[in-house]
Amino acid sequence: MRALLRATVTGRRTALGAAHPLTLRSRASLLEMLPASQTVTEEDGALLLLPAECARLLGPDHTVTLGAAHNHAWALYLLGRFNEADEEMRLVTERYVRCFGPDYPLVLAARQLLARTWTALGHVAEGIELMTDVVARRERGLGPEHPFTVASRRLLDEFRSGRWHPPQPPSG
Repeated sequence: MRALLRATVTGRRTALGAAHPLTLRSRASLLEMLPASQTVTEEDGALLLLPAECARLLGPDHTVTLGAAHNHAWALYLLGRFNEADEEMRLVTERYVRCFGPDYPLVLAARQLLARTWTALGHVAEGIELMTDVVARRERGLGPEHPFTVASRRLLDEFRSGRWHPPQPPSG
């Protein structure tokens, strides 16, 4: 899958150019799909600068820019850089809500990552409160048995039981 995504990035760069939204979106997908340690080295480290590049080329509220920032925050979270991930996710969540409304699936995904960062930073009660809201909104919008709802409920249960642990940053 990662090889296919890298080939897609290369093909889109060649056919569409480095600044095309589809090329940038493919690069943003790498932030989500690569192991945390590879996000630091991919494209000689330029991948971690992608949200700023997207904002410069497409504007701060473009869906590709928001997606790149969301995926960047995920990579930061996996790297154990919870404060940075939290800061970025707060901005992304605000922009998503402004663009799409509070119940949109991307908003709920962003809020779920925000709950993870809050819990990783020791703000467990706030993380539980936010995840409780995410689960309720997913249940209303998708139904109680939808895979996203089930996954969100499972994460909330892990928060509440103390079984959840933040990711360990890669060594090296």
